[in-house]
Amino acid sequence: MIPASPSQDVFLAGWTFAVCLLAGAIVACLWFCPTAAHSEHAPSFPASEGWTRATRGVRLTQVNPDKTDTATDIDIIAVHGLDTRSPDTWTWRRPKTPGARLKRAENTEDCVNWLQDQRMLPAAVGRARIFTCDWPADLLQPSALVQKRIDEYALLLLDGIQRRPPATNDARGEDRPLFFVASCLGGIVLVKALVDADNENSTYRRLRRATRGIVFLATPFRGTSFQDVAAWAEPGLKAWAGVRGRRPSRLLDSVKGSALDLEVLVRRFTHLCRDEDYPCDVFTFYELGITSLPSKVFPWLPARLRREKPLVDSSSASLDIVRDPLPLDRPHVLTNKFEHSKCPDYEKVAGKIKEMLHRIREGSPLKQADAWIRDKHYTPDRLAIERLSGDLLPIDRCYINLAIVEQHRETTHRLEKDSEEEDVAPKSSPFSLQARLRAETPDRTAQVELPAIFNPRRRGNTEVNPRRILIRGRAGVGKTTLCKRIVHDFTRHGAWASLFDRVLWVPLRRLKRPSATGYKLKNLLSHEYFWNWPGNSGRLADALVRAIQDGRTLFILDGLDEASDLLDPDHRMSDFLKWLLDQRNVVITSRPYTKLPTTITVDLELETTGFYPNQVNEYLRYTFPDSQKTSKIRSFLQDHQLMQGLVRIPVQLDALCFTWNEGFDSATNLDTMTAVYRAIELRLWKKDVPQLEKENNAKSVTRLDIESASRFKMEALAEHEISFLEGLSFTGLHNDVVEFDRGFLSEAFDRFAPCLLPDTTLPRLSFLRTSDPSSEIGNQSCHFLHLSYQEYFAARYFVRQWKASPPKNLVLASQNTQDAGPMPVEYLRKHKYTARYDILWRFVTGLLDAEGKAKEFFDKELIRSILTILGRHSILSDEVLTQVAARLDDSDWHVRGAAVEALAARDQLSDEVLTQVAARLDDSNVYVRGAAVEALAARGQLSDEVLTQVAARLDDSEWLVQQATVKAFRGR
Repeated sequence: MIPASPSQDVFLAGWTFAVCLLAGAIVACLWFCPTAAHSEHAPSFPASEGWTRATRGVRLTQVNPDKTDTATDIDIIAVHGLDTRSPDTWTWRRPKTPGARLKRAENTEDCVNWLQDQRMLPAAVGRARIFTCDWPADLLQPSALVQKRIDEYALLLLDGIQRRPPATNDARGEDRPLFFVASCLGGIVLVKALVDADNENSTYRRLRRATRGIVFLATPFRGTSFQDVAAWAEPGLKAWAGVRGRRPSRLLDSVKGSALDLEVLVRRFTHLCRDEDYPCDVFTFYELGITSLPSKVFPWLPARLRREKPLVDSSSASLDIVRDPLPLDRPHVLTNKFEHSKCPDYEKVAGKIKEMLHRIREGSPLKQADAWIRDKHYTPDRLAIERLSGDLLPIDRCYINLAIVEQHRETTHRLEKDSEEEDVAPKSSPFSLQARLRAETPDRTAQVELPAIFNPRRRGNTEVNPRRILIRGRAGVGKTTLCKRIVHDFTRHGAWASLFDRVLWVPLRRLKRPSATGYKLKNLLSHEYFWNWPGNSGRLADALVRAIQDGRTLFILDGLDEASDLLDPDHRMSDFLKWLLDQRNVVITSRPYTKLPTTITVDLELETTGFYPNQVNEYLRYTFPDSQKTSKIRSFLQDHQLMQGLVRIPVQLDALCFTWNEGFDSATNLDTMTAVYRAIELRLWKKDVPQLEKENNAKSVTRLDIESASRFKMEALAEHEISFLEGLSFTGLHNDVVEFDRGFLSEAFDRFAPCLLPDTTLPRLSFLRTSDPSSEIGNQSCHFLHLSYQEYFAARYFVRQWKASPPKNLVLASQNTQDAGPMPVEYLRKHKYTARYDILWRFVTGLLDAEGKAKEFFDKELIRSILTILGRHSILSDEVLTQVAARLDDSDWHVRGAAVEALAARDQLSDEVLTQVAARLDDSNVYVRGAAVEALAARGQLSDEVLTQVAARLDDSEWLVQQATVKAFRGR
């Protein structure tokens, strides 16, 4: 054998290398350009277009539905693989038949895009938008550019998805569920994008959380069979790219084998999919069709050298979290193309997509919870502003005026300091009713628009992002309307969606309902939002509890003043309420007098200020289309200066409009707030009495029958209903109850109006509102249409008991009890400085004044106070003693009793005064008789006549007097 020369070896090696380069280039092109190899028209790009493709961004094209105004609920996005584009990736084309005449590519039998064909995926997915996503996936990149890393491809993909067209029927489009169909290497880029977005600081985190499902079509999670030929194919590809002035994409590394980075990425993605609150449902398909990369270059190779195998086998195309991946009976290049709707492989893919979409539409526990609260709890009825007439006021007619209260904070601190020194709660100023109702227009620099309440603002030398906001406001000024407006704007218009994922509106009075010790957030969520959830509500509540920890939940805590007693350290709900108040994002509403715990701070304090004058005029124009009626009511307001301030309070303006519309005229005397409420009450009874099916002379009373009826007649017709409302309101106010459950209501009916049936009466009373209209009657609780109406009826009850002859004890509990409550004057003495009774006493004054008895009532209270003060002095002149003794015969027992106590404190009393005191031993009032016994028992020497009178009290009908008498004779 003649040995080959060195030159021959070099020559042979060179040709071998050249053949390998050529073969490698061909194999790489066949592998990475499947569309070209299996399409009727292979894409051909000139050099300039190649540059454009290599540098293009991400573009989403909506392929279904074609009408932009079609209502949809989910976005499906199809992501192609490496070195291809849409629609070619998703389009099946009929293979050429030798000798057959070519048909037009537009023929649907020859060219089928299963994402767009109305007989295929659009028919299977229902109300979903379908997009194709083109991303810069060119295999050969310009050599003049730094090659993109996979994380840069991922960011481009996220950016393009976020910029997709918003859905016309969804104001919060980026929260719509996303479903992806990912082909081959496009799945790896998508996985990287989602893993990177699943970061608290990522600007694309909302997209990650919106991603609810992915179908992977032959995605190489652990490399491809290209690794078998990479040793000689990759140099060929690089050589081929070099000839064209390009370089291979870095994504090529992802198909050569299961590198460590890829393994870590898959593990992180698996963890992401299992997120309890934002799970991602995934499914994988793998190919059964085989491909021989060597035979693409050397077709004549024998079978044993062809290395025929799937390009992405079942092991590489599967994820551990997918229990039963499905095979597709086709080669890799056709795993994303289907010829018709009856194709078995298409039925597998479309069926799985349909199944997954069904689960997505049902939602994860968190999505179900958010959707339930948004759609089933925040219903139009619940958010509606119901007027006294029963009509609903559009939310856009509800003006919300806010003002920054820096100067008010200083005033509040001063009041609180004064109250601590006096051991009383801060109370409203009694000097100006308009000032008390905060009816003045704030300076423009202090005004804050509702959409801007969370905007950054300056505080001193620093900028603050307000997330903890306290909003104070007087009764009827619109605090609850403000809460409803925030909920409405967030859920219906996507306001503040960049800051919060959900809004939880909590009327704090609900926390006062009976509950077990250890009340927690889960209990609140279950009771408030999911009480009528058809399944396991605890599952939804648990999901919300976890989500709240992310700090993207806004709490609206409405009516702190109605639950302020819960802040008592000894109350079982104290810790929970303080925890709510201390949330990261919170809006707290309250009447002005309520103090926050010292540990609770806020970023911004605002005040609801009522309507501005121009808004009053706009409201009148909306309510009264008749311009003449509008002019008359304006004239009325000009003639009644007090009313000009009152009607700037929304509930008062609504009341005035209602009473005016029902026949109210300028002749009515409205000099006080009580007079306004009395007029409102009368008009509402004329509305309710016919609905209550009252009878007169055995005939049903109609509205026409009572149009001109007097107050006396109306109160006679509604006697039992009035008694019920008065008793309910007062016992509720005394026990600090504003939300009446069925037990409280039933006891109030039994105590104050036993002849009425609750289920037929409650729905017909305009003064009460059902807290949850959607719940069954047996589960409903009620509250007064506004707290000021509860205070008005409580005042009516107080006055009724005081006016009785003799005055009657106040009932302090709705249930039957043998304990006698205090007398009205005693109650006034105890609570006249209690802040939450402020409005009550004003109504009491107004009601008594309407009958000319206010002076009598308060004169006697003044006299009693003077007598109490005199009793504390050890030395009084004979003249003063004579004046005090004269009060022993006063017609009011409170004054008689105070006079006896004042005289009992004197060391020396004349026989004449002692005789006058002894005369009180036969007083009609038990308290006065007992006070007289104690006063005489304190005397060292008494005449036999007086001792006989005292001893006679041993037979008194009241045991309290008997006990005082026995005590008086001890030691004698």
